[in-house]
Amino acid sequence: MKMYRLMHHQRYVFQNKKLLPLTYTCMRFQIQEGKKIEKHRISNIKNYWFDKYINYIKNYEQVLEKNFPKTMHVYRIFSIGTKDFIQDVKKFLLVMKKQNIDGDSNLIADELRLNYTMRKDLIKIFPVLLISAIPFTNYIIFPLAYYFPRYLLTSHYWTLQQKLDFMLLDHKKRLKHNRPLFRCMQAELNNIKNETLKLKWSGIIACLGSGTHPNVKDIIACSELFAGPPYSLNSLNRKHTKELLGIYNISTWTLFKRKKLTERAMLIKRMDQAIQKEGGPTTMSNDAIRWALSFRGVSPATMSLESMRNWLDQWFIISNTVDENTVSLLLHSPILLAYNHPTNWILLYT
Repeated sequence: MKMYRLMHHQRYVFQNKKLLPLTYTCMRFQIQEGKKIEKHRISNIKNYWFDKYINYIKNYEQVLEKNFPKTMHVYRIFSIGTKDFIQDVKKFLLVMKKQNIDGDSNLIADELRLNYTMRKDLIKIFPVLLISAIPFTNYIIFPLAYYFPRYLLTSHYWTLQQKLDFMLLDHKKRLKHNRPLFRCMQAELNNIKNETLKLKWSGIIACLGSGTHPNVKDIIACSELFAGPPYSLNSLNRKHTKELLGIYNISTWTLFKRKKLTERAMLIKRMDQAIQKEGGPTTMSNDAIRWALSFRGVSPATMSLESMRNWLDQWFIISNTVDENTVSLLLHSPILLAYNHPTNWILLYT
């Protein structure tokens, strides 16, 4: 009843606003103020729920982390790994474009490394991406990839510990070819016709056989043996070639085996030149220098940074003397410089 009287009173004032201007103005002001208060109240309610929603979104990851820790761990691995993988693919495409224009000579060390590793990574992860594109198969392939990352995923998805473990496992696999390769080198000693070179080379073989490494100058003095018989690539017998492929993790079923070995030697030499051009081992990151040592045949595990740099400097001395005719010397350098290295023996026999 009171509401009806109030509405009737307002209607009367509005109908007679010319006769009651003051009353009309006051009533209109009250109505406008009431609307502002109502609008402000609604705005406060909206802001309150909006803030609550934003805070919920911000804390949602923490909620999931608390309730589903394993699931969130897997999510992070694939999320961060995919971002890193996409970034490297973009860099790889730029490197390929630069390579097509300028050739390999203008690529920096990191670009040469990426150009080598990314090709293998793309081949490795392609089946996973292909299978996951089929509807509903991602529920199978991703859990499998998570439990077998070494075989189904690239290093972008590995933890730091997995990167070290998998690198050592691959290195150990290659080290198994060291002794057979050394025996092949030893067997060719009697086929050296130059008596002076034969005497020098027999000293190097004896040094390796006794558990030490020869002097770099003595190795360079025998580089002629790798330009022709018995150690040039065209002079190697089938078993010798097979073991040489093994220490560089190149499939023995590949075609054009000697061409593959030559390409690997020239890649290593270009990497050596790029590293020295950029300032040498002292400018390399820890990850880069560890990879460089493993790629050249010595396990970096338990080695100090100074030891790694010194070993790489010795390698560069030999690498700088190698040309297209003596690339076989660079390919045999993992035996000449790392056959008896303590880290290799520890890794191989423990």
